[in-house]
Amino acid sequence: MNSQQIKTLFTINLLYANPQVTRRQRDKKRTNKSLTRSILFQYSLSAIILLLVFSIQMLMIDLPHYPGYFTFYCALFALMTFSQAVSALHNIFYESKDLQDYLPLPFTNTSIFFAKFLAVGFIVLPFLVPVLALFVITGLRATGILGLFLALVAFVLFFLLFLLLSTWIVSLLVQSKLFQRYKKIASLFLTFIPLIGVIGGMTFLNLQVQQVDYTVKTLPDRPVLLPFLPFHDWLVRPFSLISLISLLIILALLAGLYFLIRKVTIPQMFQILLDESVSAPATKSHKAAIYKNFPQQLFHYNLGLLKNPTLWIQTLTGSFVFPIAMLAGSASSGNLNLSGIPPKYFSVFFIVGLAFALISINNSSIVAMIISLDRENFSYIQSLPLHLKTYLRAKFHFAFELQLLLDLVILLIISLILRLSPLLILGTLLGNILGVYLTSLHYFARDWRLLTLNWTAVSQLYTRGTGSFALFFVFFGTFIGAGLVIGLAAFLLSVLPFTFVINIVLLLLLIGGAILVELHYRKRFWKLFR
Repeated sequence: MNSQQIKTLFTINLLYANPQVTRRQRDKKRTNKSLTRSILFQYSLSAIILLLVFSIQMLMIDLPHYPGYFTFYCALFALMTFSQAVSALHNIFYESKDLQDYLPLPFTNTSIFFAKFLAVGFIVLPFLVPVLALFVITGLRATGILGLFLALVAFVLFFLLFLLLSTWIVSLLVQSKLFQRYKKIASLFLTFIPLIGVIGGMTFLNLQVQQVDYTVKTLPDRPVLLPFLPFHDWLVRPFSLISLISLLIILALLAGLYFLIRKVTIPQMFQILLDESVSAPATKSHKAAIYKNFPQQLFHYNLGLLKNPTLWIQTLTGSFVFPIAMLAGSASSGNLNLSGIPPKYFSVFFIVGLAFALISINNSSIVAMIISLDRENFSYIQSLPLHLKTYLRAKFHFAFELQLLLDLVILLIISLILRLSPLLILGTLLGNILGVYLTSLHYFARDWRLLTLNWTAVSQLYTRGTGSFALFFVFFGTFIGAGLVIGLAAFLLSVLPFTFVINIVLLLLLIGGAILVELHYRKRFWKLFR
């Protein structure tokens, strides 16, 4: 393989790996070598930060004697890395659509695919760097200077095993007949997998800590996760029979995956990419679907605006990662059973549901950009014999109902995990419905006020009218303010009698405030479209 060709192809594929990062750098007027250096610097900086943060935590634990914590960290970073690997593999191999451009050039297939794998490896490496620290700390404490060599060998094996396994899993999904038949839906499904996998995985791992006696002076170990135990055995007891057998199994697995990917996966991948590159866009022979009424037409039109995977990634991560990460933190402390909370705190959980809407809906939510997503279509729609208020109402209800569905599903899952009583779950969901409606009104009107139809990348819609620091302070200001209100309501219900009356008063105050907000937007926003 030509090293210069590999370098060139690696640089090109690096730009495809994360379109959002590349786009942000281009917006800063960076091009060519400056753009590449900037992206390389960002990933390197991420690796250094993760290395420092987690190394400090790992140094506090005698990892050779805590295989549970060792395997926990291995699984945690594997999940984080897989979330990046799925996106990088899909973008670099299947979304770049660059194979046809390489065909007239003197690039071998081996060079093309090796450069792509190299780019994927570089993208996921920052999230695996803490594993190197984990192995080095464990190895040095267990066997001294020999542990450094053992740690490097273990990390190389872990990295290659993880990269090959991720490649095989993603390729298996993408090359399936179901994926090829429903490609747009399946691509959107791949967008959900990393987020759900990381959140669900972290929550599951934290739930492994059960019945821990914190009165004991020594740190209790976590349950051992068996798939990662061979690496611990290799670092702590490298010459034991079980370690040597485990090493042989890992090497055999690596060899099997390499053979499978080289002989089966890559040829199939090449054929799929080639077919997509050279084939002309297919034209539909069947007649366009005719919907029964105008609202149904608008629904399908608005649904078609949401086929951008980047849009879904940003919406889901920006809206729900933080509250679910807080739940994972609660899981690790074991404070998950709230079934003992009495029904008198109904209004408190009503406020919790409302507050969840205020935190989960922000500039990156669907309702905050649903009008701007029309782009040039909006001017065409304005030219139709259609009342603009009717059209905007339909868009608002579509975005509101979609956001409400997402919020209610997440809140219901959280409520069930926390084991809330049915009455408190009802209060939480009712509060969330009110909160989603009011917050959606605010962000929908904001989208109209900051209407942008000439955007080239959907990420340009996220920071309209507000800088990053302002977004940060608004988020935490909302979080702290909601916490104070929830705390005050809980305090009143704890110390005062006649809790039923207090609940009614609190609910009336909240509903009264909601009516005022509704009247405000009816007067200041909806009356603009007569």
